[in-house]
Amino acid sequence: MGSEQWVMGSEQQFKHLESTESARCNHCALHALCLPGIVGCFNSALGPVVADDIKVNKGHSLYRSGDRADNLYVVKSGAFKIMTPLCGHDAHVSGFRMPGDLVGACGLTCGQYAFTAQALDRATVCRLPLDRLREAQLRQPMLTQGLLQALSNQAAQAQRQVTRTNLPALARFALFIKDISSHHQKRHLSDSEFDLPMARTDIADFLGLAPETISRLIASLTKQSILKVEGKTVYILDKTALENACEALS
Repeated sequence: MGSEQWVMGSEQQFKHLESTESARCNHCALHALCLPGIVGCFNSALGPVVADDIKVNKGHSLYRSGDRADNLYVVKSGAFKIMTPLCGHDAHVSGFRMPGDLVGACGLTCGQYAFTAQALDRATVCRLPLDRLREAQLRQPMLTQGLLQALSNQAAQAQRQVTRTNLPALARFALFIKDISSHHQKRHLSDSEFDLPMARTDIADFLGLAPETISRLIASLTKQSILKVEGKTVYILDKTALENACEALS
């Protein structure tokens, strides 16, 4: 349904959209992680904002740095790497977005995307046009609160990553694995066996390490029976030892 019909529809039409579209959000497996789960009372406001689902093939960009920001996205399946352009250098991998995460939040304030979002595998996102989102915020102020909280969570995550750059390589990598494990746990999936959709070169770039260092760390943790890695699948064999590795000082 086009944004003009949504905005200009009667109050009765809007209520009908709430009852049908919000049901799609309510029954989504990611409901608790996505925006409805942050502030549970605004499901009816968020439902009509979701325009459609978009599928993005592996290696393709959902949007590029500098593109006009018309939409906010939520990852429904798959994963993305967020790349920050660097003058005279290849783009730096500054983050990853997993199912339930917001993508393109920077467009809410600056009118254009500051980063490039590239699919790590075949991915699906929910598209939230910003004009619909702003209209819904007028009808349901709690939606603004939820967005601010989601953005605050992302900012805090980015700040944590900045502070980790001073940590030893082992601690950085162990914390990265722990973060991915925690994300799976929140989705009620196994937190001790999961796939890493990103390449080791992307992990290395994100953590500020060399790819060879990532390989050495995996080999070391495997030898200590803390982790086992088979292809893209990670098995956490000793959670206590992994916690200790997160606190490694050398």
